[in-house]
Amino acid sequence: MANPSTGSGSAARLVPRAGDLEQLSFEGIEAPWIAEWRGMPEFVQEDLTPRYSVIVHFESDEDMERFSRLVEQTLTPNTRSIWYPEAEIGHMVDKRYAPEGSES
Repeated sequence: MANPSTGSGSAARLVPRAGDLEQLSFEGIEAPWIAEWRGMPEFVQEDLTPRYSVIVHFESDEDMERFSRLVEQTLTPNTRSIWYPEAEIGHMVDKRYAPEGSES
């Protein structure tokens, strides 16, 4: 298939031409959701990533059990990670927002 911008059979043009940018502009058009969000407080996502991480290897089950007692957390062969000190991990899958005053 010929490339309309070059007239050749090369791949489609990835960089828009100057005239194309005018068509992509949404200046002066207000998205429908803007009126709904006007006056809403800004959402700030707290950085919850760990400051440091370390991988610990154990030679035996007994070594893992001793380490588990040392950090006072339950470790099993299926444990992928822990927080130290132990952190309460928020499970939000069953949470939802409801209008103030509603009971749902």
